[in-house]
Amino acid sequence: MMEILCTNDDGVLSPGLIAAVDAARNFGRVWVTAPSSQKTGAGRSLVGDRTAPLSITEINVGDQKIPAFHLEGTPALVVRHAFSTVLRERKIDLAISGINYGENIGYDISTSGTVGAALECAARGVPAIAVSMQTEITGHRTYAPIDWNAAKFFLSLFIRRFIEKRGFPGFDLLKIDVPMGADRQTDWKVCRLHRSPYYLTRMGRQSDDAVVADATLYTDESRYAEGTDAHVLVKDRKVAVTPLILDWTAPHTGDFFT
Repeated sequence: MMEILCTNDDGVLSPGLIAAVDAARNFGRVWVTAPSSQKTGAGRSLVGDRTAPLSITEINVGDQKIPAFHLEGTPALVVRHAFSTVLRERKIDLAISGINYGENIGYDISTSGTVGAALECAARGVPAIAVSMQTEITGHRTYAPIDWNAAKFFLSLFIRRFIEKRGFPGFDLLKIDVPMGADRQTDWKVCRLHRSPYYLTRMGRQSDDAVVADATLYTDESRYAEGTDAHVLVKDRKVAVTPLILDWTAPHTGDFFT
């Protein structure tokens, strides 16, 4: 039985986190540590209340109550602090971040708190899965009702594969994005990152004194290249499975440095 850490960026009481814990508890002992409140868009930043200890609450997962540690901070900060405190004597075999409200696609993953928490775990030598459910943009920061069954199914599928393969061969973390309307029969496909921002910004006021709150997010399906996570999720309507590595070093630099 594995030791599994579940975390997220939507907050400790998120139904998506509870769904992830429900899937993970079939494979081992689950530890839960998450931000106290919504931290969408926090990336891998380390901002939060550094004077506060981890608090503890109980979350209801099916017929079981599971203790959950939380801190008013970003996902990466919460994970980092947990590894130094409540998890300091535990060997975590696998970390799961999610299930997130809203897909995490393309180069926007650098701003994703869901992926940021997974990166923090991977940087500490703990293989991680970042799993997200596609939603309307307006639902990213709310706990709107969602059927999590498909996301739980695919999360379980890849946890099982992780066990069978004895880890991730050649990569550090796995990003899974499940399309709206998916079920157990939905196909999945391994893909690469979309090479530009997935979420685009439209300003409500086209003036120099416009403020951030004037902006709205939108997406443009015409920009998605085949084989990318954006195309697989949005155009193909398949589960987008993207293996990621921590080493961002460019593999080819040509004669630039010579």
